[in-house]
Amino acid sequence: MIVNRYWQEIFGTGIVKTSEDFGIMGEPPTHEQLLDWLAAEYRDEGWDTKKLIKQIVMSATYRQAALATKEKLEKDPANRLLSRGPRFRMDAEMVRDTALAASNLLSEKVGGSSVHPYQPDGVWDVVGMPESNTRNYKRDSGEALYRRSMYTFWKRAAPPVSMELFNAPTREVSCLRRERTNTPLQALVTLNDPQFVEAARMLAQNAIEKSPDDAQRIDYIARRILSRSFTEKETAIVKKILEDLLDTYNANPDDAKALLNDGETKSDVKLNQAQLAAWTMVCNQVLNLDEALNK
Repeated sequence: MIVNRYWQEIFGTGIVKTSEDFGIMGEPPTHEQLLDWLAAEYRDEGWDTKKLIKQIVMSATYRQAALATKEKLEKDPANRLLSRGPRFRMDAEMVRDTALAASNLLSEKVGGSSVHPYQPDGVWDVVGMPESNTRNYKRDSGEALYRRSMYTFWKRAAPPVSMELFNAPTREVSCLRRERTNTPLQALVTLNDPQFVEAARMLAQNAIEKSPDDAQRIDYIARRILSRSFTEKETAIVKKILEDLLDTYNANPDDAKALLNDGETKSDVKLNQAQLAAWTMVCNQVLNLDEALNK
């Protein structure tokens, strides 16, 4: 069962789709011999999880392109026969951690107490008991704001909104298979949540400081977020967006200032504020591309 769950995490769907039910009421495996072989290998290698995951991700099956031809869609619409590489929206924790990692904000600290990242003010007021030590939500500061999402403090009566909207389980019951929905509220999180705006701003600042011209800055941003360079057509679109944003923020300096004050980390005041605001919104848009949010 555990091998099937690792496969599910990597491919989006387990060899047995009903990973929570291996019994007669569940779906049969699509590749029974493969599942048996992987399970035997995992056992014989001393339950070495890193080796198992490396074995799966280095396989020719995983490294296929995710592009689907008409023939593949007709014969294997849900990719249950593994005719192409996996493509699905990342889990809630990964979406946030990816943005933080791209901007160099993600803390590499391992272990420690739970942390309280950005959440709306008063988020626990309605559900908090007067005698409880979690009556009020008090946001952390410093490194604690940028810990990996797995360290986020979880109050079951009021779970972190940004996690819940991306289908993180409620933790009230065991969850072996998450749902994946696609709603406008998710875009509102990645476009407007202080954590994502701050990540976009810091990525923009890094791009400006590390690269002397616009072309190199655009390439830096693309590589940090997408792990590839933009095509010529994509680069032309980004340049046009940047040009329009520069015009907007040069004409509205107060709007630029408000944007750059979002989040605890301070922006570099030596940089042109309109320029930094424009690059921040460019990064924000790239972070919201399907390619950035999907595995």
